[in-house]
Amino acid sequence: MHNIGLFPIRSTVMATCVLAGLLLATPTLHADEIAFDVSEPSWVGKTLEHHMGKRVKLRLRSGQEIEGTVSKVGAHAVHVTQLAGMDFYDAAVRLDDISAVIVKARSK
Repeated sequence: MHNIGLFPIRSTVMATCVLAGLLLATPTLHADEIAFDVSEPSWVGKTLEHHMGKRVKLRLRSGQEIEGTVSKVGAHAVHVTQLAGMDFYDAAVRLDDISAVIVKARSK
């Protein structure tokens, strides 16, 4: 007869553990989100440095878009490899020619 009295306690403890696990997991779901600091004059270079080794799409002032992997960021240019649609080509793009940096900011 003592087992009947323990059932609500076990259910409460299990529900509390599941709820605590969900609450602890919530911040990690949004940890992939990126905060852009566009207040600095060098926001393009800083953003590209943050995405070193990752795929980005660069929109140039001319309207042209270049998509590839950020390989190296210098004081005046960025080296982009594995260009989309141009597998055997790389690009060196002047930072002051970039009007937008488009990145995958979150997943689902």
